[in-house]
Amino acid sequence: MSRHIPCARILRIILIALFISAIMILAPSFAIHSYAQVIPLPIDETGGIPPYKWGYQGDSGYEDPSVSVAIEHGRFEGSNWTAVRVSIQDPSQLRTLKAGRYGSTQQLTGAVMAKRVQAVLAIGGDFFAFNNYGYIVRQGKFYRNRPSGEHDVLVIDRQGDFHLLLRPDKKAIAAFEAERKEEIVNAFTFGPALIMDGEIIQNRTRAKTDGVLAQRIAFCQTGPLSYLVVYCEGPNDENSIGMGIDQFTRLVASFPGVQSAYNLDGGSSATIVFQNVKINGPRSQRSRSIGDIIYFASAWDGDKP
Repeated sequence: MSRHIPCARILRIILIALFISAIMILAPSFAIHSYAQVIPLPIDETGGIPPYKWGYQGDSGYEDPSVSVAIEHGRFEGSNWTAVRVSIQDPSQLRTLKAGRYGSTQQLTGAVMAKRVQAVLAIGGDFFAFNNYGYIVRQGKFYRNRPSGEHDVLVIDRQGDFHLLLRPDKKAIAAFEAERKEEIVNAFTFGPALIMDGEIIQNRTRAKTDGVLAQRIAFCQTGPLSYLVVYCEGPNDENSIGMGIDQFTRLVASFPGVQSAYNLDGGSSATIVFQNVKINGPRSQRSRSIGDIIYFASAWDGDKP
């Protein structure tokens, strides 16, 4: 004679099975957040803590308790774009690396440099090694103070905040240092600055290359310890024509929350590295070597409760 299991018992068994399945699926996420310890990184050229393998969300981003990365793509006025939003817990996670010692013109691919310092995300810098001018600071070390008076400067301080100096000369740099020198961690000379205090910079002096349709990349701050990278494809990419600086500025300004935006080295040097792979630009240019990177590192040690 067959025995019938009460419906209530069957329902209870199903609910228990679903609960166990949910726990197994979410276990990595629970593990990430149960043992979170964010450790400030030293202001030097050492790298970050290795990214947590469960933190990667395919090709669309990364998250651990110290850093989140979200990658999106779109199209604007005839060109494809990539945007990356990054949030960190400690300003020391925003870092830089030179391909070689200061004074050399050594170059490496962005992917090689990113892997060397265990970067979660990296972008190309300002090509400073191939110029003899500019205001250059890297990881708290002051390397060069020869502003041209023709290039905008981006300064990043110990709080991870951006300061844009428009075409500064030595006097302007000296005035800035008089108030903030101890706070300066990194400084870049390329430009131009695109957005300041949430507004597009108007009536600036034009450069010969401003109208050239090209690959371009901008580094932006959207809030405390919150950043945005915006990249547009160029004429060497399929289905894209590239952008002049005004058009690119409009693209950058279309993203909500941009308070400061600074144009970095573009063309084939424009670089975004994620999971130690350059993810932007035509494949023929993905082995392009560059002189320096700006990168975001994890500061989470999951082994220490």
